[in-house]
Amino acid sequence: MTDAQDGPAVTLTISQDRELAVGAAESGVHGFLNVRAGGIGPAAIGAAPAAAEVIVIDCSGSMASPGSKITAAREAGTAAVLALRDGTRFAVVAGTDRARMVYPPEGRLETADHDTKAQAADQIRYLYPNGGTAIGAWLRLARRLLAADDGAPAPAADFRHLLLLTDGWNMNQPELLASELDACRGLFVCDARGIGDAWNALELKEIADRLHGTAKAVLHDADLRAEFEEMVRASMARTLSGVALRVTPLPGSVIRFVKQVHPVEHDLTDSGRPTTGRTVEYPTPAWQDDEERVYHVCLDADPAGRPRHEDLQIGYAQVAVASDRVAAPEPVPILVHWLPGDAHPTRVSAVSEHFTLYGEFGRVVADAYDAHQSGDLPAARDRLGAAVRIAHRLADAEKLRLLAEVVEIVDAATGRVRLRQAFDRRHLGQLVMLSSRTTLLSEDRSEPPPPDGDRPEPAEPRRCPHADCTALSPAYARFCVRCGQPMTGGPDQEQP
Repeated sequence: MTDAQDGPAVTLTISQDRELAVGAAESGVHGFLNVRAGGIGPAAIGAAPAAAEVIVIDCSGSMASPGSKITAAREAGTAAVLALRDGTRFAVVAGTDRARMVYPPEGRLETADHDTKAQAADQIRYLYPNGGTAIGAWLRLARRLLAADDGAPAPAADFRHLLLLTDGWNMNQPELLASELDACRGLFVCDARGIGDAWNALELKEIADRLHGTAKAVLHDADLRAEFEEMVRASMARTLSGVALRVTPLPGSVIRFVKQVHPVEHDLTDSGRPTTGRTVEYPTPAWQDDEERVYHVCLDADPAGRPRHEDLQIGYAQVAVASDRVAAPEPVPILVHWLPGDAHPTRVSAVSEHFTLYGEFGRVVADAYDAHQSGDLPAARDRLGAAVRIAHRLADAEKLRLLAEVVEIVDAATGRVRLRQAFDRRHLGQLVMLSSRTTLLSEDRSEPPPPDGDRPEPAEPRRCPHADCTALSPAYARFCVRCGQPMTGGPDQEQP
C-alpha cells in the first residue's frame, strides 16, 4: 500500500526483476506497477462522473423452473434501479433469444430520477420467462444503447456499466457472442452473474474477462437482491475517470504485454493505443476512492551491444490523469541489468512470484473444471490438488475455502486431496469464475533480495520442461518465470 496523500492524487511505484542473463533474454523484462488513487471523493474533486448503466435480466423459459429465480430476478432488478444515483443514464433489458427493451420502451437510455426509477420498477414487475438464451444479442443491444449515449442531449457518460444476469449459457448464434465481445471491449465494463445451476462458468468468466468486469455465481436465489445492490453501489462509487496507463519502450525494446493482475486479472495488451512517439496508452475504467490496482508490464529487449553489470533503462511507465484537480505521479523507469551467459538468470522477486502463482492457479482450476466436465475424475483431483498447494503458498484463505467445498484437503502444503463423493458442482464453477481475483502480497511475505555483497553465488538455471516454452528460470524456482507452469523436480517441490 502506498503512503497516503495530502490531497487528491494518483501514485505510482514499480517492483522489478532487473537482473537478466543475456542467454535468457527471451524471458523478457518484467515490472509490476502499483497504482493507487486516494482522496478522490466528490467533495475533493467536484461532482461525481456521469454514469450510464444497463441492466440485463435473463427472461428465458428456464427462469420459470423453479419460479423463485424469476421472482428473485424481478426483486433484484427493482433494487438495482432504485439504487441508481439520480442523473445516471440507464435502461433495463429483458434477455431471451433476443433482447427486448423493458424501460424505457424506446431504444435509448433514460435519466434516473424519482419518477423514472419508479416507472422502471413498475415495468420490471411484469417480466415473465419465455424463450431461449442469446447472450450475444443482449450484448449487442447494450452496446448500441451505451454507444448511442455519446450523442445524447445530456453529457456523455464517463463510466459505462453493464449488469448481466443469466441462468443458462449462450445457445443461439455463438458467432454473434464472439463478435460482440470484440465490439464491446473497451466501451463498457460488464459484471456477469449466474443464478440457478445451468450457467457455463467458463463462458461467464470469458465475458467478464474480456469486458474487464467480474463473474460470480449467486448460489441462493434469496441473495440476488443484495448482490445487485452491491454491484450498483460499486458502480455508483466510481469517482475518477480519464485515468490511463502509458508505457514507453525505448529504442531496442518493445512491449510484449500489459496485464492488470490485481484486484482482478485482465489482459490489456490489445486495448493499447499508440499516442506520441513510441508511447502506448492503456485506458482504465473509472476509479473509486482509495482503490489500488497492480499492472504487469513485460518488455522484450535486445542485449546485443549493451553494457553488462549495470542498470540500463529500456523504457518507462507513467499514469495520465485527465482531472486537473488530481495530482499525477512522476514516471517510473523500467530497468534491466544484463548479466553474461546463461548461468545468472533473474532472481524472481516476491511480487513477481506472487502474481505468477495466481496465473498458474487460474490455469489449473480451468483444467480441473474441464476434466470434471468430461468425467475424468482422477485428473480433476490432481489439478485441484495443485490448486490447493498454490492457494496455500499464496495464503489465500478465500480460495482455500472454495476448494474445500469440492475436495477434502489432507495436506494443503503438498496438495494432497480427496475429491468429495458428492458436492454441488456450482462450487467448482464458482471457483473458476473467482480464480482471477487476486490478493496483494502481504508485507510479512515480501522478502527483498540480499545486498550485493551477501548475495549467494547462483546455481545453474533450469530450463522449463514444457516443450512449448523451454525458458530459463532460477534453480530455486518452483514455477517457470515465463509460462508459469510448474518446474517438476524443483527444490522442495511437492506434487499432488
